[in-house]
Amino acid sequence: MSWLIGVLISGALSVIVFIVWRKWIAPWRQVEAVVTQIGRGERPRTFLMEGSAPAQRIGFQLEKIVADLEQRQKQIAKRESGMQTIFSAMQDALLVVDSNRRVILTNQTFRKLFDAPEISLATPLLEIVRDPTLDRLLTDAFRGDGPTRCELTLDGSQIELHAVATKNEVGQITGALVLFHDITELKKMDQVRRDFVANVSHELRTPLSILRGYIETLLDSPKTPREELKRILRVMERHSDRLELLVEDLLTLAQLESGNPNLQMETVDLSSFLPEMVRDWEKKLTGKRLNIIVDAPTELPPTFVDRTRLQEALYNLLDNAVKYSRKHGEIRLSALQRDGDIELSVSDDGIGIAKEDLPRIFERFYRADKARSPDKVRGTGLGLAIVKHVAQLHGGRVEAESELDKGTTIRVILPSASSRDS
Repeated sequence: MSWLIGVLISGALSVIVFIVWRKWIAPWRQVEAVVTQIGRGERPRTFLMEGSAPAQRIGFQLEKIVADLEQRQKQIAKRESGMQTIFSAMQDALLVVDSNRRVILTNQTFRKLFDAPEISLATPLLEIVRDPTLDRLLTDAFRGDGPTRCELTLDGSQIELHAVATKNEVGQITGALVLFHDITELKKMDQVRRDFVANVSHELRTPLSILRGYIETLLDSPKTPREELKRILRVMERHSDRLELLVEDLLTLAQLESGNPNLQMETVDLSSFLPEMVRDWEKKLTGKRLNIIVDAPTELPPTFVDRTRLQEALYNLLDNAVKYSRKHGEIRLSALQRDGDIELSVSDDGIGIAKEDLPRIFERFYRADKARSPDKVRGTGLGLAIVKHVAQLHGGRVEAESELDKGTTIRVILPSASSRDS
């Protein structure tokens, strides 16, 4: 009988142990396994917990937590993707470092600027950029006195740096953000502006000084002899003409460079346009005994241009050709079709242009003749700049080739009317 009671007690204990294990121990092991998976960044196959109601409630809460985490991760990824898109589109290079000068963030422009395709998080900045200028800028930024700036020369480019300290919620400095802005073109444009002002001032000073001097002479000597008076008036007339020409060229150039050049476009037949235009130059050509050849085949396609502006450009080219040709020389004005474009060229066999001067002849006020011209001729220094702008406004370009003492050829390449339509 006692053995039966022992068996019953043993069975009861087994049942109790099984119930306890099933209801409490097994669910908590399952909870532990689910939590472990979540900790590893994995999504559990199921959140259903066997056993007690508390374990089941924990399973439901774990599922809700995982769902919330996934949603937040998606939001973070979306924001990060948006930020990376913005950073990639930035023209300025971006750098963020911590207070130990270790890299936190860079954009594509920065990596390209410093030739560093891959930059790992927490990389020491010194391994990427070894420049004391940037180091001093960060030191100033870490003081927290406000934004700081400086300039850095990098591979011939001028870079403007702006830095500002980053702070946490309690106001402690945690690092710095630096923007790298390429101001090379701005520097060049500023230099062009300063050169332009200096050149205009120089060009105006000489004739104005001469005019003022002669006016004072006439005022001080009202009884100047007639012949001397004629000579003075001729000089004053020549310099006043020069002033007028300079002002006209400046106004023309300003209009061409403005946002509204007001081109009056029309179809022009070059085979008739060029010979007609040359007739205006007969007197100048005769005075220097120059021969001009016009080569404009009748089969040339028409071109769509502003007739007045094109004539103005060719006038400047012919004027230069006449000035720098020797007596009994030859000038050739030609038009031909090249790769679907129309090429207009003016050639002379005059004094030519030095090789080192050739790339700069289309700059405003740049003169390649210096003192080489046999007749000491002087222009405004704006003619070829006007030619270049006229060509560009028509969607074309200019070219030049020359050799000292053998002559110069200037070409204006314009789209034909058919290529514009296509």
